[in-house]
Amino acid sequence: MQALITFFVELCLLRRGPQDLPAAPVLFWVTLVTDLGAGLLVGLVSGLSLGLGLVQGIAELALTLGLLYAGLYFTGHPGRFIQSATALLGSGALIGFLAVLPLSLNPQGGEESNVAALGAFLLLTLVAWSMVVTGHIVRHTFGISLGQGVAVAIIFEISAVLLIGAFLGGA
Repeated sequence: MQALITFFVELCLLRRGPQDLPAAPVLFWVTLVTDLGAGLLVGLVSGLSLGLGLVQGIAELALTLGLLYAGLYFTGHPGRFIQSATALLGSGALIGFLAVLPLSLNPQGGEESNVAALGAFLLLTLVAWSMVVTGHIVRHTFGISLGQGVAVAIIFEISAVLLIGAFLGGA
């Protein structure tokens, strides 16, 4: 387990790529459940109900995995799905768990404070780094540059927020 956590830390530090993971369906499912758990925890800390957090997490996973598979299928590389998806899910889970701290620094009731500002800054930094990590994984998956991968990650994230927000009625 420690080797797996170390791998995802190194992936998030751009030292490893998705091709360094074994194409193991069991690992894919473990990271999928872990990512869903991290997403639920982030949702709960952000003030979402358990049900809404679960629906949002499942919608985001379906969108991410569906678009990844479609992209790989249409570029002729569907065999890369398990490794790429596992990398995205594992790094997403790690970053999600890290996001709990800055999210918890935001006081309830909208009070402004230095602690809330620090939390917002840390969260913004984490979101930016998440785009770089996703871009890194996309770069290796599709054989494009890091800049192109980050652009894809940003476009995907904006689209996902808009689509899931519309699906959930702006929740």
